[in-house]
Formats: sequence, structure tokens, C-alpha cells
Amino acid sequence: MAGVTLKDICKVYDGGVYAVNHIDLEIKDREFMVLVGPSGCGKSTTLRMIAGLEEISSGTITIGSKVVNNVPPKDRDIAMVFQNYALYPHKTVYENMAFGLRLRKFPKADIDKRVRSAAEILGIENFLDRKPKALSGGQRQRVAVGRAIVRKPEVFLFDEPLSNLDAKMRVQMRTEISKLHTRLETTMIYVTHDQIEAMTMGDRICVMKDGVIQQVDTPLNIYDRPANTFVAGFIGTPPMNIFSGIIRYIDGKLCFNNSNMTIQLPEIWKPVAEKYIEKPILFGIRPEDIGSERAENDPNAQSIQARIEVIEPMGAETYLYLDARTDNKASCIARVNAHKQVKVGETLSLPLLLDNAHLFDQTTTMLLT
Repeated sequence: MAGVTLKDICKVYDGGVYAVNHIDLEIKDREFMVLVGPSGCGKSTTLRMIAGLEEISSGTITIGSKVVNNVPPKDRDIAMVFQNYALYPHKTVYENMAFGLRLRKFPKADIDKRVRSAAEILGIENFLDRKPKALSGGQRQRVAVGRAIVRKPEVFLFDEPLSNLDAKMRVQMRTEISKLHTRLETTMIYVTHDQIEAMTMGDRICVMKDGVIQQVDTPLNIYDRPANTFVAGFIGTPPMNIFSGIIRYIDGKLCFNNSNMTIQLPEIWKPVAEKYIEKPILFGIRPEDIGSERAENDPNAQSIQARIEVIEPMGAETYLYLDARTDNKASCIARVNAHKQVKVGETLSLPLLLDNAHLFDQTTTMLLT
């Protein structure tokens, strides 16, 4: 197996438009790395450059110990799984999985062994004589993954492979791919716009925006310590609440303040917050830290007043869309226990659990540390 290193990679289109803008990324051997971000952020372009399907404008791509800038895709020892499966409709499942090996003139017995082994791993051994039109979307995606497995490549590349599946099948297939990574112990690079897929599947996540890497870290670290407000808003469902205001002393206490709320800041924040006295600042807090049972039981919790505009029951929990009268807009989402008795139009005093709250620079949007 092999790691993948991207050094100062750029992709520039006609007119000087940067699809990927000077990114550096090291993917470790046997790591499951997820590239995530909104449409047009450059994640698929990055994957295609690793595969050799897209020419790089500048920089260096290394797979294992080999620089592959000028190496054709077929010689990079990678296998790619596409969004649309890319199966031959006139060939059976067996023939689709065996096709690449036959092109490389593998012995017939070796091909048969690899195809049947991959089919068993993926639970499609009973479908080998069927053609793609006789399969469900999930089964077709398994065939596409199987076609990659039989090659035993150094690196697997996945380009939004679950986006054409229904919600239930997506959950099932992402579990299957994670189990596959554990079983094969190989390097996998996975592109998605779905942050839930990123959080549940990746050893590490690379968050991208406008062709630039925003943050690379483990899912938990990205959730708990987002590098900037974009990451804070993109990772997490519902996204982090962001309030604008000013840091100032009120009655001798260091507070975050705007025209609608005053929140006394924890003492541990003082060294950072004091640098921003009377300066614009952004205060971020996750929905589960507003009005939760933990917040209600925390003696250090601060409270805000907010009116309920929309209630979304989600089963085990409920989302409350609140008007905190901040910036003259409905600006706050709370994630509370499903059995909390509330109604639309009701004004609540909601405690804030500040353990995981954050301050961001309003100009740069970067996390203050």
C-alpha cells in the first residue's frame, strides 16, 4: 500500500480561474481521507488530478515514493469508483468486474479467483450472471466497488459514490465501505459534499472551499475546534450558531455583547478575549449547547431570551428555530430533548453551555486561540 502527497497543487483554467489553489495535503498509508465541501470547491478536481484524469497546472503529486505528475492513469496503481457506477450495460456483473484484469492479461484462473473473492466480500456472489439493468442502485454500486477491489491497487479513489442512492441505502453503503476499508487495510480517498458521510467515514477530513483547504483533522477535532466560521457552519447538523457583537467589560465582567444579548465569558477565555476589547467579534455555539439538559444543570451557564418560530420534531430530539432578535433576523437553532414541552410563539430563557463555544475574528473569520 502507499500514502499520497500533494505538494503546492494548482489547477488553473482559462482566464486564470483557480479550481484548486496551492493546496498541500499528506494522506497516510492505509488512511481513509475524506475531501468534503460544497459544490465547486475543487474536491472532485483534486481527486481527478490524483487519478491522472485531470492535468495539474503546477505542483507535485506523489503516490508511495513515486512522483506521478507525468504518469498515465493506468500506470498509477489506483482504482476509482465513480458517482454513476460506469458499468458496461451489455456485460454481466462477472464480466464488468473481470474486464480490467483481462485487459492486463491476467491468467484466467487468477481473474476468476479475484472476482469471486470480491463478490463474496461485497455480498453480490449471487448476481454474477446478471446484467446491470437487473440490479438495484446499491447492487450496481457494489459491482463498481468490486471492479476496483479485484485490481488490488495501492490507492482507492471514490468520487461521490453514494449520491445516486436513496437515504436508507446511503447509510447502508457508507457502513459497507467503512468495513471494506478495515478489511482491506488500504489507502482510500473519498470525495463527498455530505458532511454526515465525512464525519462517519473518515479517519481524517479535509474541508475545502473555493479551491482552498480550510482545515484537515479528525472528525471530532474539526467538530469541536473548527478553524473558521465556514468550517463551523459546514460541519454539523444543524450548523453552529454564529452571533456578531463586541467584547467589553460590563459591571467589571468580561462579556460578549450586542444589542440583544450579554454573555459573560468564562475566565479561561480572558487572555484571548481581552485582545479584542471594543472590537467586532463573532461568537459561535452549537445547537446542542442551547437549552439542553446539560446546559440547564450547569451552574455556570448563561442565558438568552428567544422566541420559537419553528419546531422540527426529529424523533429522538427536536430542533427549535428561534428568533433571538440578533441582527434583526431569526438567527438561532437549538437542539433539545424530544420531550421538552414547547410551542410556536413561546418566548424562552435558554441556558447556554459555554464549554464548547468559540470566538472568531469578524474580519478573518478565523478561530481565536
